[in-house]
Amino acid sequence: MWPLIPLDGDPAPEWTLDTPRCSGWTRGLSSQESYALSLCVSAALPLLCHPPPRPPTFDLLGPVTDKFTESVYVLANEPSVALYRLQEHVRRSLPELAQHKADMQRWEEQSQGAIYTVEYACSAVKNLVDSSVYFRSVEGLLKQAISIRDHMNAAAQSHSPDEPPLPSSA
Repeated sequence: MWPLIPLDGDPAPEWTLDTPRCSGWTRGLSSQESYALSLCVSAALPLLCHPPPRPPTFDLLGPVTDKFTESVYVLANEPSVALYRLQEHVRRSLPELAQHKADMQRWEEQSQGAIYTVEYACSAVKNLVDSSVYFRSVEGLLKQAISIRDHMNAAAQSHSPDEPPLPSSA
């Protein structure tokens, strides 16, 4: 059987499945099962209780693995990787942004059409307000023309009683 040796190097008594400390493990097992368990434990104990010695190069591997880890971290955060992530983001969001741009341009065209219509209507109303002076002038001239016609009709009836009166458009 394999001896159990503590890691600190101090010798210890050998333990096997037959020692009093381990004898309870085999209770209720047949002799073949006990033998198989003995073989398994014998094979595993050296690995579990006494790991293989570290090679002298292990002390050199610590700084190497640290540098390797740092290099992987730098490569993972390199600007070209950031640009790749940016490219991925642009590729994913560009169709949606293009659609928004097309929608905004269409809304702008519709808004420009509505603004033109409103401005045209406002200028028409302003022109009507500005032309009220001319309408008042025409109204005054029409009243004056009607008054002159009535005077002419009255004068014509008083001078010639046998002529028929002119039709009035009153």
